[in-house]
Amino acid sequence: MDAYGAAQPITTWPLKRILHEIPELRGLKPAADQSKLAATTALVATYLETFWRDFQNTSSLETIQESRELALSPFSDPDHAVQQFRYLMLTDPNDPLQIKEYRTDLHGNDRSGEGAIAGFLRTSGFTSLPLLFGPREQPLTDYRDLGSQELHHHLCRVIAFAQHVTPAAASRWTLGGEQVPVLVQGVAWIDPAGGQVLQMRTDLLAPQPRVGLHRATTIVTFAPVQFHSRPGNFWLPLSVTVTVDLDKYTFVNRHTYSDYQVFTVLTS
Repeated sequence: MDAYGAAQPITTWPLKRILHEIPELRGLKPAADQSKLAATTALVATYLETFWRDFQNTSSLETIQESRELALSPFSDPDHAVQQFRYLMLTDPNDPLQIKEYRTDLHGNDRSGEGAIAGFLRTSGFTSLPLLFGPREQPLTDYRDLGSQELHHHLCRVIAFAQHVTPAAASRWTLGGEQVPVLVQGVAWIDPAGGQVLQMRTDLLAPQPRVGLHRATTIVTFAPVQFHSRPGNFWLPLSVTVTVDLDKYTFVNRHTYSDYQVFTVLTS
């Protein structure tokens, strides 16, 4: 965790720097103060508790367009791959605020492990990303109300966030066979009426030069999905772009999701 010790989180940046670093904030109307922040984060936490309580085992058709190129050779031809999977989101009956996300091929064979295609990165975990605003994560995260912005015809509250430098907040990435703690910061676009997260961007809280991880940017757009067996809409990933600078390569994974279905897991 040493590399995060000197990190300056986005929640402390001058607004001018935030607008420069996050181009998706073009058109933001800055907040005059932080008076709406507590109510917004509480609303998101309440929505997430309801979301996970009502969520069922779900699958979708996932298409991933992957590319890899030498970061210092912009004129080289990148390597490309396109894959399709069934992306599975399984509820945990012992923990209502957790799901397990993994993928199978279109024949049902497990493809959640490393190395589906040699030389490309495996990226996942997007359905769970809004849990950075969940009741467990909020005590381990700083937030800042940036203001309001229209996104896909929704007037959103825009909240910056940054995880505390603590092992309890860190997720783990597997890089070169090593488990690396990863802390993130970013921005979320939130429906101020219902607390749904409509879009999120995450970045590393700080680069991890020891393992060659210089950048990891994830942008997720969520869309409402309705299941016949459940009332209301579930906001689930529609599209994701992940850009990672790792060692001498830049990896870009573009995920799209469709054909969401509820399914039942039978155990014997």
